[in-house]
Amino acid sequence: MFEKDRNYWLYISPHVYCNLKERKALLYNTHTGERIESADDKILSLLHLLHEKKNLGAIECRGDLLEQEPYYSFVTKFCEKGMGNVVDKEKMPERPIQLMPVLNLQRDVEKLQKERDRHTGEEILHYLLELNVYLYTSCEQHCPFCNDYFRQSLCCTAKHSAQSPETLDISTLQNILLQIRYGAVGKINLLGGNILEYPCYKKLLTLLADFKDRVRIWNHYANFIDNQIVTSDFLYEVPVTFPVDKNTWKYCITLLKETKVRYHFFITRVEEYEETSVLIEEYGISNFAIHPVYTGANHPFFEEYVYTCCEDIFRAKFSFRQLFVHQKLNTRFFGSLTIFPDGNVHADTHNPALGNISTDTLLDIINKEMLRNTAWRKIRDEKPCSDCLYQYLCPSPSNYELAIGKPNLCHVIKS
Repeated sequence: MFEKDRNYWLYISPHVYCNLKERKALLYNTHTGERIESADDKILSLLHLLHEKKNLGAIECRGDLLEQEPYYSFVTKFCEKGMGNVVDKEKMPERPIQLMPVLNLQRDVEKLQKERDRHTGEEILHYLLELNVYLYTSCEQHCPFCNDYFRQSLCCTAKHSAQSPETLDISTLQNILLQIRYGAVGKINLLGGNILEYPCYKKLLTLLADFKDRVRIWNHYANFIDNQIVTSDFLYEVPVTFPVDKNTWKYCITLLKETKVRYHFFITRVEEYEETSVLIEEYGISNFAIHPVYTGANHPFFEEYVYTCCEDIFRAKFSFRQLFVHQKLNTRFFGSLTIFPDGNVHADTHNPALGNISTDTLLDIINKEMLRNTAWRKIRDEKPCSDCLYQYLCPSPSNYELAIGKPNLCHVIKS
């Protein structure tokens, strides 16, 4: 294949993701999903050279080197899988430069760290993509794992009848909406206990008229009983917890059949998943999501059905953008803020509040999160994930890891 006395350019294509560890390497073709893994020291040295900034993705190699093992087998596979190529230097005297993408997020963070003016980087308000606003905390459902649901997924949270409910003042909500009117917020999730009993619910519908394409109203399926205050203007997000009361469930399905609705099934064991499948099929539900819930007593269920294995990771094909973003920000948390009825604002409900909406603007709070990084830029850069070749192919860290107290939920590498 190679003439021993000739010089060649070996170059890597810009659509190839490479993760280099101390004693192993992964090459992943984002166009085809094919991969190469190697633990050979010589191949690792070659890949390090290809990724030195000064080499711009291309290095010069003698033909006699490329004819030797392990180089010959590696380069052959490398070319066959469309990860790069080898070109005779006589035919291409100039280095074939490969340009890689760059994300500007870190530059924004560094700018905020250097400047003291709180208005510096006001463009970062466009990073706010989703607002979760808890309006009211009263609920009569007494779901068995109420506190676990909203700590792990977006869901209602409540104080039961024995406790005084907390209520977000309607004027506070109006102030929030004024701040995001011209921003990039695409989702406004309104949550609570029984949100249909929010004291200002009718005013709320009028206030949200200009945001109706962005509003999601979250309410437990059992809270729709005997309540006709529904509208087709908004999307209803309906949590379903087990055991399911069949009569109440049928009433909810009937009441919401003419509205935009998505059902969220919160499951803690296999039997609940099986019941979910029956409900989906029996009632022809097409818009739904299934959320496993960790209770502290169902670890075997999570290990078998939630934890990731190597086959799971490579079942999907990743774009270079996805892999690149996973190295810089948390795709689960980035752009999302949660506001509770007392006004406290969190980037993640497991971490302390960043401020209070009654005294801090959303811009102030975003600035704090960009600097403190309680959630938005939490990535898989700590052990054991930092030692894994697949660290940025896996989804970003989530509330599941925090709830379970384990940094990685997988069978690939032990924590």
